Formats: sequence, C-alpha cells, structure tokens
Amino acid sequence: MFRTLATLCALAAPFAGHAQAPHPSEIIEANMRPGWKTDAGTYMAALHLQLAQDWITYWRHPGESGIAPKLDISASRNLAGARILWPEPRLFIMAGFASIGYADDIVLPIELTPIDPSLPVELNATLSVGVCADICIPVDLSLNAAVNGKGAPDGVIAAALTHRPRDASTAGLNGISCAISPDKRGLRLSASLQMPPQGTDEFVLVEMLGTTMPARVMPTQRQGDTLTGQTLFRTKTGGSIDRSAVRISVVSEHGTTVHQGCALSD
Repeated sequence: MFRTLATLCALAAPFAGHAQAPHPSEIIEANMRPGWKTDAGTYMAALHLQLAQDWITYWRHPGESGIAPKLDISASRNLAGARILWPEPRLFIMAGFASIGYADDIVLPIELTPIDPSLPVELNATLSVGVCADICIPVDLSLNAAVNGKGAPDGVIAAALTHRPRDASTAGLNGISCAISPDKRGLRLSASLQMPPQGTDEFVLVEMLGTTMPARVMPTQRQGDTLTGQTLFRTKTGGSIDRSAVRISVVSEHGTTVHQGCALSD
C-alpha cells in the first residue's frame, strides 16, 4: 500500500522590503505521487509541484542567486535515505542573475531506501524550497508517505526519470581544459569548454563532488566556441582539487548538459 501527502506547512518571513508577499498557496501547489518498489528494493515516489505563472523554484544548486532546496528526513521511520532524482532544469535570468530551476509543472522523483526492506517505510520529511518572481519566498513543504508492497507503475514519474540532465557530448562538447590558480580567498577553478552556443543565455556551474569547502560561482563568459565558467573554493592554505571529481554543468533556457572531470573520455 502506498499512502502519500504533501502540504504547505510553514512560511518564513518574505525578503526585506516586501511586506505584501502573496500566501504560498497562491504560488505553489504540492502533491505526493505514489509509485512502486524497484528491483533494487527501494521505493520510487515523487513530489508533484505546480507553480503560478512567472514563478520559479530552484534546482539542487540555485546558480548565482536563489535558495538551495534542503530535505530533512529525520522524523521518518525505517528510512535509510531519500534521494531526489532531479529532472533537467533550465536557466532563468532574474534581476540580472543567472538562476537554475523550474517553472510551471514539475515532478521530482524521490527514491526511498528502507533500513529493513521487510518493513513499511514512513516518510515524514520537510523539503525547504524557495519560490521566486520579483521577490523570493522560502516555503516548507511537508512530505508524508507510508509505503509498503509493490505499488504500481506511474507514467508521470517514469517520464520525469527520463528527463535528466544530458551528457555534454550530445550538445557538441569536443574539448575541455581546467585551470586551478591560488586566490587570497582560496582556490579558483576555471573550466573552458569547446562547444557551440546552447541558447541565448548560458551558465556554467563548476562543482567538486565530495567537497565540504564553501564555494562561490562566478559569471560565465563566451568567446566564439569557447565557454568558460569559474568557481572560487574557499580553502585554507594547502587545499587541493581532485580534477576527476570536478562536475561541469552547462545550463541554458533550453536545458542542462553535464560533464564529469577535466578531460574528455577516449
């Protein structure tokens, strides 16, 4: 049996200077979709969000500005982990900043891993997100699901699982180089990609997997077929960067492509 529910459970104060912010129920509608038990023994469910016109919410990384989503599953039972399988986001230019996220109708698949596969899973979680237009409002979504048994296939969830960020090779990436240089605030990692334009606006997100170092993304530059993005990692003296752990995402208004590492595979 799969039993699911999502509600708007709390609203923090809107950003300063906007006393007349709309109620979150006017902006975002949230519903949990029941799913199925996978061959791996996990459960696949999803959060279905519908946003009002001209409002967006954010991907796992918000870009140059925005509110990064956070999932708290600490009140759940028999749940070892919950992983959001983020669909391909798009780029939005808001107040002159590059933001990565979604508009309109979004389905976020969530894979639930039980502690004991023979027992039901009770998901009692809070997903904290930002919703933005000309103002940004932080919203807490209460996600509740009781899952047990096989469940049933869901075509909407299955479709969302197929719309993940694409490999950058499919977008014409044919060369890449990374440069690491010291900065008084840490280490600067610059990634230059040889690839044709992906859209009217482009943003390069350079990340390092597994790091706990604070990072700040820098503006993206394009010169001809060379697209360059930079990130400043705030490190203490002697910090290092594993080039194989570098993940580079290129986001435009048409979608997102991803490349792993600072070199092309043979």
